[in-house]
Amino acid sequence: MRPAGPRVMNRWFRVAGGVAMNLCFGAAYAWSVFLGPLQSEFGWTRAEVSVAFTVSIACISMGVLIGGRWQDRKGPAPVALTGAVLFSAGMFLSQYTHSLWWLYIFYGVLVGFASGVGYTCPLAVGIKWFPDKRGLVTGLMVMGYGAGGALIAPLAGLLIHWYGWRHTFALLGIGCFFVTVAGSFFLRNPPEGWKPKGWTAPLPGEGAFRTLHDYAPLEMMRTGTFLRMWPAYALGTTAGLMVIGHLAAFAQGAGFSRPDAAISVGILSVGNGCGRIGSGWLSDHIGRTRTLSLVMGVTAVLLLLEPGVSTRWFLFGSVFLIGYCYGSQLAVFPSATADFFGVRNLGNNYGVVVTAWGTAGIIGPMLGGWIYDAAKSYASAFRIAALLALLAALLVATVKPPKPPKRTEPASMPRAA
Repeated sequence: MRPAGPRVMNRWFRVAGGVAMNLCFGAAYAWSVFLGPLQSEFGWTRAEVSVAFTVSIACISMGVLIGGRWQDRKGPAPVALTGAVLFSAGMFLSQYTHSLWWLYIFYGVLVGFASGVGYTCPLAVGIKWFPDKRGLVTGLMVMGYGAGGALIAPLAGLLIHWYGWRHTFALLGIGCFFVTVAGSFFLRNPPEGWKPKGWTAPLPGEGAFRTLHDYAPLEMMRTGTFLRMWPAYALGTTAGLMVIGHLAAFAQGAGFSRPDAAISVGILSVGNGCGRIGSGWLSDHIGRTRTLSLVMGVTAVLLLLEPGVSTRWFLFGSVFLIGYCYGSQLAVFPSATADFFGVRNLGNNYGVVVTAWGTAGIIGPMLGGWIYDAAKSYASAFRIAALLALLAALLVATVKPPKPPKRTEPASMPRAA
């Protein structure tokens, strides 16, 4: 029997609200479309402009950490709305860029931080409403963040061609404001004790692993599970972000036209979104760590082949798969965090785990820019990224569920009667 309580909205509307917000927050993945116009107008180096994307990724991680702790205490409503308003303001104010510091502050810091604050809410809300479909719904919730670039990158490319990059930032800021604010009103936690009708949590040894102990952040950080997950996440996403941050520039340098380069960014974003759904579903069936090992290994192979790209179909197909594998990590690691460490402190715990992604955001784009400026080629950067992905695949394969503390009250998860 479902516990008595107030009538609740259909839980799939929560997914719709989270996806809508993340479609706009995914504008971060359209960054490489702005890279060329900014470099042309101001004469900045590729590495200097790339710092904005690096700062943005690092601040997303900080936003997730702070937003996760905030929403664990106050609920997702105020956190999601704050992220929505600040993100839109940062995009709008980026149109007034006249120096690197302005770009770094408003696009890098404000857009990135606000995106992270908002991003944590769909994750936590989805996992709490869907304990029966944790991987799939987490993938759907965060799918918009990757797939948003598939819509925004080609759109931004056209707007830049028609109106210039300044007006493009302004239009994106206005549009994102209305979509993200509307989406934020759907993000609410379920009532205390709520669970899907007819569903009971699996017992140990029955299906997918679910911890019976809710770990506090410091407690989580002392486990061997976390000490393997964190570097695997950092290495795997560093490889993907080296491509995402420079894809449009790489494609043009390989001889493809500007429209083809913009399309490739959109295709990578489509793959990013598909990977979040596909691998989220797959991880519900074959396990989180097996799914992660698979996509990281495939990434290593693709990155070794990428410098030899010579046809449009090879370019489009390979970047779709790279995006798919990268997006898979962003969907499966949150579910793994919930599985291994519980949902009570999920926002705070995943905020700690996702600092691995923030670290990758510092290393990946900047490393790609430095190598390009030194060698005038992305081949070496992609080979290094392939090695990082391979190391991540080997490391994540060693991740096992943590052993709960000896004195644990197993009441944090619903049990079968």
